[in-house]
Amino acid sequence: MIDTSLDSTNFYFLLAIFQGFMLSFIIIFRFKKSMPNLFFGILVFLFSLSLLHLILEESIQAFNSKFPIPMEFSLAYGPLTYFHVIYIKNPLRVFRRKDLLHFLPSLLLDGLLFMLLFTYVRLNLDWAYANIILIQKIALIMGLLGIVQLATYTYLIYRESVGVKNLLLEFRVVRTWLKYLIVSWCLLVGFLLFVIPIALIFIKKVDENSFYFYKPLGIILGVFIYSLGYLYLLKYLKVIGDYSNRIIRIYSSENNLSEKKEEVLYALTKDELYRDSELTISKLAAHLGWPTNTLSRIINDTLHTNFIDLINSYRVNAFKEKLIASDSEKYSIIGLSEEAGFNSKTSFYRIFKKETGMTPSEYLNSLR
Repeated sequence: MIDTSLDSTNFYFLLAIFQGFMLSFIIIFRFKKSMPNLFFGILVFLFSLSLLHLILEESIQAFNSKFPIPMEFSLAYGPLTYFHVIYIKNPLRVFRRKDLLHFLPSLLLDGLLFMLLFTYVRLNLDWAYANIILIQKIALIMGLLGIVQLATYTYLIYRESVGVKNLLLEFRVVRTWLKYLIVSWCLLVGFLLFVIPIALIFIKKVDENSFYFYKPLGIILGVFIYSLGYLYLLKYLKVIGDYSNRIIRIYSSENNLSEKKEEVLYALTKDELYRDSELTISKLAAHLGWPTNTLSRIINDTLHTNFIDLINSYRVNAFKEKLIASDSEKYSIIGLSEEAGFNSKTSFYRIFKKETGMTPSEYLNSLR
């Protein structure tokens, strides 16, 4: 018969887990079409589910023997955070089938644990209790592998967050959230790298009904994850939701895209921004009042080129126009190239040859 006793400590633990579930639902459903909120909310939900499983294991005797359903999601936290950042960077990104490969290690781990619990441990409880220390150490080694994976995704998150820059002024707080996220994940990796090897060394005796290591670790991680969740909810969730919705609205119709394309062309032709030799995509985006990623996507989707090639084509055409102007003889080829926006002789000759198939001198001779 299953012992369903629940001490007061675990009762309060369950209350904390309940608020974790509520927190995850608020994050997920506050903005229905916000993919960043969806992935972060799922992370909080799965973490709460793992804590719930931990308490049930400790509070209800032989829980795994009756309900052999593993809830080990540690290998999913890195990918979930990664896609959270990916969709902050590009809210219009489509989730592809190959993206599921990021979650394959977590699915394989749960599948392996299910088979072990259901087919072996459940049918050989005496062996499991006799070898509880071995089982604990295997679990800790798997935890180390999880830390390696989390460290890898922390690096990927950092790499992706570098691309989230030059946001509109009201959305620059998003970058602050990404910094908090990266620092928090680095601290978590460092903490686990310190704790788990110590546990591997010093675990020598374990009471089969006591999870004296996992419970304190669960409390620490709970404080960490839930604090991060509430910080996100109270300070960043609405901003990121608004940012995602604004980018989606920019691409809400084909006519809107056409208008945005015309704004880009106007800035380049009428304002002649290409003549600025220090022009970057960030500067042009700031001039238009758009996020950098939005400008890049509009150039790619509507002009079917990239920013660098677009600016170079304008500069080459400007050089050609200046070359045939009546007063062009007053200037050298390099002087005219600088007027067009090129800042070095080497890059000018290379780009001009790429665009026209001729050197500037050959092109000049062809006009005579």
